[in-house]
Amino acid sequence: MKNINYKKLGTLLFFFGLSVSALFFNACKDDSEENNTPVTITKVFLEDAQDKNKVFDRDLTPYGNFVRLGQTIRLEGRGFVGVTKVLVNGFECVFNPVFLSDNSMIVQISSKVPTLDVPDDIRNTICFVKGAQKYYFPLEIRAGKPSITDISHTMPAAGDEITITGTGLQLTDTITFPGDPQVVVTEGITSDDEDGKWVKVIVPAGVNKSGSIFVKCANGGAYSPANFNFKEGLLHNFDDVQNYAWGSGVDNTPLTATIPANAKPASQGGYQVFNAEGNLAGNTDQRFWLNSNAVMDKLTALFPGSTLTDQCGVQMDIYVEGEWNSGVIRMVMADGWGNSRYCMLYEPVYVGGKYDKAAFVNPGAWFTITLPFSLSEDFADKSVADVIAQMAAATYKQAGPWFDNVGITGVFDAIPATEKVYFDNIRVVSLATAPAFSDFPDEE
Repeated sequence: MKNINYKKLGTLLFFFGLSVSALFFNACKDDSEENNTPVTITKVFLEDAQDKNKVFDRDLTPYGNFVRLGQTIRLEGRGFVGVTKVLVNGFECVFNPVFLSDNSMIVQISSKVPTLDVPDDIRNTICFVKGAQKYYFPLEIRAGKPSITDISHTMPAAGDEITITGTGLQLTDTITFPGDPQVVVTEGITSDDEDGKWVKVIVPAGVNKSGSIFVKCANGGAYSPANFNFKEGLLHNFDDVQNYAWGSGVDNTPLTATIPANAKPASQGGYQVFNAEGNLAGNTDQRFWLNSNAVMDKLTALFPGSTLTDQCGVQMDIYVEGEWNSGVIRMVMADGWGNSRYCMLYEPVYVGGKYDKAAFVNPGAWFTITLPFSLSEDFADKSVADVIAQMAAATYKQAGPWFDNVGITGVFDAIPATEKVYFDNIRVVSLATAPAFSDFPDEE
């Protein structure tokens, strides 16, 4: 007996019902009268048989009448019989005459519809060609949902410039920072309006809470993971938060000169450095250890034990002096199991098992590196409770970052590392995106 895909069957029945309705209403009209009727639109509906909230025929009118590329919409109004073409931002889109009546039609918005490189007079319009007439109606056209994948520095000072990286971030006009109250920026924003991959903004004063950054752009909105300004996760900052255990090649005496002198983000009070001489030999490491009891206490206080390891991790801020030519940062969570166990790696010049020095582009200022616990094969697909249990079982109660000047076995023999890596603000953070953004605010 063949398996039945009930989800697909439900989708087919859903659109079949629309088809039958369209045929019924179409049969009840006089063709000559309909062909002379101007096209008008009274409502726009999103057709989505897979909607997780089971709103398969959603009225978009309360939300401002917008549609994303690739979506299917149903239009209510009058005068659709006789339409021969439908143009969205000037691009012809498909409609099926089987679903057509004088009062309703279904249009598939092509993924090829342009959203930005469009003349102003037809941008965000849908046009119906009917005989010699063209009828235009406003309809906001958005690309795919935007997303935020990275923030260049998640614990910056007011006045620092940060870069928000993601997708679909064209024409960003508003950035909201966490605070009490929230801090909204609408000026001085620079966005990548061609590819939508980044946004730059100066951090405002008043960011006095941790949380997500919200970006509003031409394609809608997106939240970042909720770890911006996450000072409650601080483990060690060389100033007022101290959990030092011991060091090998690096001690806890803070360096305090402001670096870099002519760029932002710059250092924040005290910090320390790996490879201070800029000549660390290959297959050599330097270690900065924290008391892992303090780390376990912080994890227990901040995260339910069931939190998955891809939803939390360790962040630290670094500044790189020189060209990164060799070595990795190894964040070790459980000491005593060997160099490669229970740790997460930051590998800027080792990409996909290959050595690529050009892969690291030095920003010339401090930036944040993020190391989810799931990066460790020992912690992948596990929970925070598993991380804590392994830390408790470790031979030595210490955890922290190393600079490990290793190569890639059989590919690249480690050479003397010439870069100096300054570090600060070691912290545990959430990597969950909260709140989740929805096109429909009543569902957030």
